[in-house]
Amino acid sequence: MSDEHVKTMTAMYRAVVDSAEYIESRYSAAGLDDISAGESFLLGILARHDRAGALRLLDGLGFAERDVVALADGLGRRGYLRTRAAAPGRSRPAAVLTKRGMTVVNLSEYALRAASWADFPLREGDIIVSTPVKCGTTWTQMICALLVFQTPDLPGSLPDLSPWLDAEPVARRETAAALAAQTHRRFIKTHLPLSELPADDRVTYVVVGRHLLDAAISYYHHRINAAEHHERPASANRRGSSSPRNWLLQWIATDTDLHANRGHLLPDMLGHLSEAWARRADPGVVLLHYEDLSADLEGEMRNLAARLGISVPEHAWPALVKAATFSEMRSAAGRLQPEDGLGGAPEKFFRKGTSGSGRSLLSSAELAYYHARAAQLAPPDCLAWLHREDRSG
Repeated sequence: MSDEHVKTMTAMYRAVVDSAEYIESRYSAAGLDDISAGESFLLGILARHDRAGALRLLDGLGFAERDVVALADGLGRRGYLRTRAAAPGRSRPAAVLTKRGMTVVNLSEYALRAASWADFPLREGDIIVSTPVKCGTTWTQMICALLVFQTPDLPGSLPDLSPWLDAEPVARRETAAALAAQTHRRFIKTHLPLSELPADDRVTYVVVGRHLLDAAISYYHHRINAAEHHERPASANRRGSSSPRNWLLQWIATDTDLHANRGHLLPDMLGHLSEAWARRADPGVVLLHYEDLSADLEGEMRNLAARLGISVPEHAWPALVKAATFSEMRSAAGRLQPEDGLGGAPEKFFRKGTSGSGRSLLSSAELAYYHARAAQLAPPDCLAWLHREDRSG
């Protein structure tokens, strides 16, 4: 475990403590009144690290070993974890989460990120781009940038023009300050679902859907890109997988994963899109679909401009639409996306932009399994909108 990791986790713990009141209100609403925000963060450390690693991290937070033992005993008595003895020659987490423990750890991640929005001052006309990961977030940010500035020559990179407010809770004050300094109409990125964001009639929420098998395999390659960029072992998650297909099958089957960020798993992504689908008649909610953007980019851009109340001179449209095409964005990757969210090479961030790559990896039986899983997690009309051309299962 590097000193940098210890430093990062220490900063994250402080962010949790700073947001404790908000986070604990979320726990209370879920019937979890007997655990503090700080304890939930420490619970995650015990469940993700072996004993030596957990002790090192907790020592960096100011906890002596006796404090750690007392903490684990208390969390165990309250039904959040089961401790276990270290096995000779094996490295495994110091504790096993119970169902109650997993619930609070899952809640804590969304709650910490949502806390970034809780006291953020929104403005009249703000646009919040709320998408599941790899569903067209950057594409939508680019379209919003082109509509707001009405020129392909944008005055900055997309991360600067459209900050991700909740990406790094430890830096949320700096990100909020950067947004406060913006004088143009703001379009802010998040991967949080609408239920985790403040409801404000002055704001337009733009949600983008995509066939989630394609989104998942795009995310797999996104992680591989970041691993290669940092010269780490090329696995798409901590468990690792021998092939994209095996990883995809694991992703379909997984409900919770301590080593995967909330929002990256199938239940989270379908929950995100189902919420937006249920609010599709809300005048402040705009649903876009990756396939519609691919099939009729100009038409979708014009429709979005109308929903946002933006008037674009007719002569400007050809250049704006061209700048929003995948080929143009990829050629300008170094300027638009100087370094992607995981630190990967910008030219690899825009990998293909095509559909069907996830579905093509699966057999008919495996695809039917995906559809059966999806049917347990989202309503049929939402799935019909989401899957489009894939009618099997």
